[in-house]
Amino acid sequence: MPCEQQESGAAAAAAALFVVGVDVGSTVLKCHVYDRAAAVRGSSYRKLESLYPRPGWVELDPEVLWNQFISAVKEAVQVAGLHMRQIAGLGISTQRSTFITWHKRTGKPFHNFISWQDLRCAELANSWNRSLLLKVIHIIFTVLHFLTRNDRYLAPSSFTFSAKQASLKLSWVFKNIHEAEEAARKNNCCFGTVDTWLLHRLTKGSVYATDYSNASSTGVFEPFTKSWNPTLSRLLSIPMSVYPPVKDTSFNFGSSDSEIFGVPIPILALVADQQAAMFGECCFHPGDVKLTMGTGAFWNVNTGGNLFSSRRGLYPLIGWKIGEEVVYLTEGSISSIGTAIKWAQEINLFTNVDETAKMSRSIVDSQGVCFVPSFQVSVNDSYLCASFLGLKPTTTRNHLVRAILESVAFRNKQLYDIIVKRVHIPLRTIRADGGVSNNSFVMQMTSDLINKKIEKPIIADMSSLGAAFLAGLASGLWTDKEQLKKLRQIEAVFEPQKGSEEYKPALDAWTQAMQRTAHW
Repeated sequence: MPCEQQESGAAAAAAALFVVGVDVGSTVLKCHVYDRAAAVRGSSYRKLESLYPRPGWVELDPEVLWNQFISAVKEAVQVAGLHMRQIAGLGISTQRSTFITWHKRTGKPFHNFISWQDLRCAELANSWNRSLLLKVIHIIFTVLHFLTRNDRYLAPSSFTFSAKQASLKLSWVFKNIHEAEEAARKNNCCFGTVDTWLLHRLTKGSVYATDYSNASSTGVFEPFTKSWNPTLSRLLSIPMSVYPPVKDTSFNFGSSDSEIFGVPIPILALVADQQAAMFGECCFHPGDVKLTMGTGAFWNVNTGGNLFSSRRGLYPLIGWKIGEEVVYLTEGSISSIGTAIKWAQEINLFTNVDETAKMSRSIVDSQGVCFVPSFQVSVNDSYLCASFLGLKPTTTRNHLVRAILESVAFRNKQLYDIIVKRVHIPLRTIRADGGVSNNSFVMQMTSDLINKKIEKPIIADMSSLGAAFLAGLASGLWTDKEQLKKLRQIEAVFEPQKGSEEYKPALDAWTQAMQRTAHW
């Protein structure tokens, strides 16, 4: 190699001091370029438009998503004033359980992405009694576990998820899409979550893989055995041949084809969005807790090397795998957090979401008004009715807004109590992120109710940062997790100011309201 080419290559390598973190969320695709200090140098956003071909069905167009992904990465790097050759690696965080299937040889999808929000699996109740099936599955696994004493036969964690989970919808694909079923019989069908499909496209079909965090969120991957579940797959008529190989979360998956960005970009991390946020918050120790409040709310507890079986309202996941280290999480989720606030804005209860905390503090209480959105925490009632209760002639917008925000804090309290009861690990630092974490009223009330300090970082897009951290570790931009912890910047700390007893009348009224709207 000529001397000047060697020098040029060395200069490019030395200048590669930036990583790109992309978060493909449920409604927005966010792309940020980070430097060695974890400061954002350039950003780009794309609104993701869901498709609703039938009532209850939610899909994403794969070609639209692909074009948005590529254009966002290019724009963020351009905004940062950088060249693609200065990018040391790409980390990709994605919404979980959204999946697609495609032909192995042609790369042609058999259908659109089927979103995690999609409810088409409810149609399975027309052909077989799902409740009975789930009971049979649990009985089979319980008997096998008793006879063998092998954790491989612990009841599959996927069936503690709601009917939205990918396992039942993947079964639906092979029962209803002839082309996919035929390709699967010939070992020509690929299944992939968003990360797998993007990796396949970025490498022009040369790499087919996912990571442990995304796999464990599908409902057909057993975190206990760290493998695709053959028994569950047979019960759901899913061919084992469709599943991708599973790799470490921080890993050199290969490079993007040079035609896409002009130069090959190493793809160094694939990670599910909530696990990415956990890593971005530097919740590296057992007992560390992450609370993400966005479209929904997700409480994650780092359980270290201990994997807890599914408990009421909670389920186990693999957080990440890096080399020999496997970190497990216990997760509980709440739906309709940001969704309820967005709805209130759309009906003109307020103009700007930043007003809501001030509106709520302008009154002493909600005047007995309670808001109950549809959700599932300690109950599994798909007929729970979203309602305002306790309305009076004197009720104002402020009371309605306060009732909505109080319901967020009450549900956080409800799920936190379940975690304390079910997860027998001393809980350490609680760190919050997501759009709703910017609401100081919700944050303070949650802190009061659970009697715990809650930290809020400066950076709200933790999933993108977590993906970048994982990619940066693989590239050598950062050396270890201790270095990452030093990069954390805290914007605010919420400490308990009131005793939970002060909220007891309002909490009791809200609990009663929730019971009144059940089984609607």
